[in-house]
Formats: sequence, structure tokens, C-alpha cells
Amino acid sequence: MVLQRDRYGGIEFQRWPDVNLLQEYETATRRPESWLPKLNEYGVDGLCDAMGPEDFLDFVDFLVFHTQRLGSHADVCRTELEALLENAGSAWKVGERDGHAALEKRVPEGVADAVDDTVSSAGEAGSLLAEAWRSLYGRSPDTEDAYEKAIKAVEEAGASIVSPDNKRASLGTMVRDMKAQKDWALDLPTGDADVPVKMAAALWVGQEGRHGGNGYRKPTQAEAEAAVMLAVPLVQWFTSGAIQRRSQSIPSV
Repeated sequence: MVLQRDRYGGIEFQRWPDVNLLQEYETATRRPESWLPKLNEYGVDGLCDAMGPEDFLDFVDFLVFHTQRLGSHADVCRTELEALLENAGSAWKVGERDGHAALEKRVPEGVADAVDDTVSSAGEAGSLLAEAWRSLYGRSPDTEDAYEKAIKAVEEAGASIVSPDNKRASLGTMVRDMKAQKDWALDLPTGDADVPVKMAAALWVGQEGRHGGNGYRKPTQAEAEAAVMLAVPLVQWFTSGAIQRRSQSIPSV
């Protein structure tokens, strides 16, 4: 796949293994023993057999990230790889968040579209949300980082709106202030802001690792997934103005 580089020769393209990419990957991952002899002796098929499933997926993830080197051919390469993964029923897909291509866990298409829309329209909060997504669904999940970045994304999106005079506002102080202010409205027919306040509170309270001490543990994958999925609508509501204080939403006469 991306392991091979195209070279124009006569009427059609010739293909040969790119040894430099393999060596770069081995250097980056500090492999104790090189796969290069397998590649030289048995070709790409032998290399894939030697790697095994997990190492192979890590290598493909590395290659997907480096498709940016292909310039105008990068999109074609990623599209072909995604078609292969989808047709094979793979749990992995080619994803891109905040300009970085990588393998990521496949999620329902509508969920991924909602995240993409929010990431692209929410500025710095969107960038933090993209980092949370990569930490959660990438090849090397970091649930603690994903949960932390989800919270930071909501803080970036809403702190200046909820607590404009508090330069050190956290999601915890935001929740406290919103409960005290009691005049928030959500852009829905009911106008009830109780749901987003409860969502923000659940996101904050659920991060057990924000303080050290007794009972500390990293979030589970399920907990981190729930945190990111809570953060997506909260970031979108704050950055779009769908949630705001009633006093600010009343038109002037």
C-alpha cells in the first residue's frame, strides 16, 4: 500500500518497496531488531507476515500520517486505503482531525460528521476537541489525555461567556456560576438550559483523575468516550451561541 512508491516508467507506473520509510519507522519506534532483512529477502508480503497484526497496524498508522509527503497524491492514497479498510470490514478507518491524518477507530458516520463540523467551526476549542478524539480513538489510546482535553475544549469554548471576569475559570467554576446565575437559555422551544448544565457537571465530576490522592485511577475507555461525546455538543452550543443568558438573548426595543 503506502509502503510502495510510484515511479513513472514508459507507459505505466512501476512499484518498489520504500526502504527509507521502514528504517524511519524503526528508528521512531526504537525497534531492537530490524525487519529490513525480511523485506529484502521476502518482499512486502514477507514483511507483513513478520510484523504481525498489531505491529502492522502501527506501521500503517505511521504511513497514513506521512502521506502528507505525497502532496497532491495524498488524498488519492488515503481514499484508496479507506476503501480497502471499509470493504474488509475493518474496525479501523482513515481519519483526519485538525489537519492530522491517522488511523482511528470506526464510529457511526453521523457521530464522526458531528465531530468534524464542531472541530472545523470552533477555533481553539475545536483543536482541543480534535486532540481529545485522536487520544481516544487512535492506535495508542490515552484515556486520561482524552478526558482532560475534552474538559479543556469546553472551558475554551465557554469560560469567557459564563465567567468573563474570571481569568482562571475552570469547568467546575463554570458549572457553579451557571447554577448560581439561573438565567441560561438553550436555543430550543423549551428554552431549558438545565440539560447542558447537568452535562457540564457530569463531565467535570466524572474526571476522578483531576486530583491526586486516594482512589486515583485513569478513566476507562468507556468513561473517556462518554466525556468526549458530552464535550462535542457543549462546545458547539457555546461557540454557536445556542446557549446564552436570557438577559443577553432578549432583543432591545
